[in-house]
Amino acid sequence: MIGLAGFLLGLVLGSFIKVLADRSLSKQSFWGRSYCTYCKKTIKWYDLFPVISYILLKARCKNCHKKLSIEYLLMEVATGLLIGFLFYQTSVNLQSIYNFKFLSFLFDLIFKTFFVTILSVVFLTDIKKMFIPDRIILPAIRIGITFITAITIIKVLYLYYYLNQTVVGKLLLPPHSDFFLRHAFYTAEPFLTGILMAALIGGFFMSLIIITKGKGMGGGDVKLGAFIGLMLGFPNSLIAIFLSFLTGAVFSIFLIIFGKKHFGQSIPFGPFLVLGSLMVLFWGDKILNWYLSLRI
Repeated sequence: MIGLAGFLLGLVLGSFIKVLADRSLSKQSFWGRSYCTYCKKTIKWYDLFPVISYILLKARCKNCHKKLSIEYLLMEVATGLLIGFLFYQTSVNLQSIYNFKFLSFLFDLIFKTFFVTILSVVFLTDIKKMFIPDRIILPAIRIGITFITAITIIKVLYLYYYLNQTVVGKLLLPPHSDFFLRHAFYTAEPFLTGILMAALIGGFFMSLIIITKGKGMGGGDVKLGAFIGLMLGFPNSLIAIFLSFLTGAVFSIFLIIFGKKHFGQSIPFGPFLVLGSLMVLFWGDKILNWYLSLRI
């Protein structure tokens, strides 16, 4: 049921993502009602149901009857599948909805859903126009920092509250013991590693731009790399970057072999960063364990 709820939410988010991507590329305001890009007529709310409206309207505008892009349908279904799988995977180990673990699960789900949403917008804009809009990625970084900070503070405060409820727990608080401080630092580790990896990956990408004189990648990739480092932390962000370069290299080789690109021509790197990040988001632990097993 949780997976189905995620799928339905993903359908809605897919439609929202398409609007954000299109308005980012056309430099339009994100505010305002949805409208047909051909006749500019406002679309009624009952014609905005994801997938269903597209099918019932036969992929055409209800007013001017112009054919609608299949991108709407593809984005809605793809995002539905991604969020649905995310909800299902995240809920596998959920046992109770009446304790703090459920709140942690909820925060984690919101955090990851936000991450997938931003990645999807970037994927669409970069693959269409080789452009990662600042008006998407910069607010995403600020929201990510705010979210991680808030979650860290809540978890540390809850740890203090939990220990303070019992006599034994009070003995684990300062000045009696360093137990609380050690575990508070452990709780804050995702925040600290996220900030560190954002700086390292962003700096690494910036150095590539300087070395290649802007031919290797663009400023949008720097900000996207920093966002990925912030959201995935260590070591997952490093794995994501490695997978991005690997898949990008393999794809480029195939394009050259089939004559679609020539050596030295640039291709958007953002979609590969998105692909690597999604792979790590869903299977990061398995990928890391597989790699470590090769070294044993």
